[in-house]
Amino acid sequence: MGANPRGSRAAVNLLVMGAVSLFSTLGCGSSDNSGGASNCGSALNPMTFALKDIAPASGSSVPNANIVQTFTIVGQHLDFAPDFALPASHTAGISTPTAIGWTVAVSGADTVFTSEPFSWATAPSHVELDPGGALEDTMTNCVWTLPTPTFSYDVTAP
Repeated sequence: MGANPRGSRAAVNLLVMGAVSLFSTLGCGSSDNSGGASNCGSALNPMTFALKDIAPASGSSVPNANIVQTFTIVGQHLDFAPDFALPASHTAGISTPTAIGWTVAVSGADTVFTSEPFSWATAPSHVELDPGGALEDTMTNCVWTLPTPTFSYDVTAP
């Protein structure tokens, strides 16, 4: 998962470098093939990816054991390692293991991200994960981010 307890955006450059090869297929901008990127996000105002099938669902409660987080980016084929910051509203502590692996799979026009199973240091508690940074398509200068928060759920004792 790569949750960063300081909320730092230092991992942005690593995410950008890892995502550039597939990220350039986003085709961000107008659909008239004029090469314009007038409706792309910027570093100061990134566009937010459309997500579906987020689990655990926002507002849900799950036992603090073998948690698997998943989300689908709609209409995009991407390959990057999600990185999350822990805002003040996150009370669950750090994850075990601390470095969570993610699998990435293409499903039709979408990309599905699934974490390996993990648990949190503290339960009962609240989990809130914000994006750790933005992704930039260096070919078009489009800048995208995951929604804030990406995950928001409670954990109970296992």
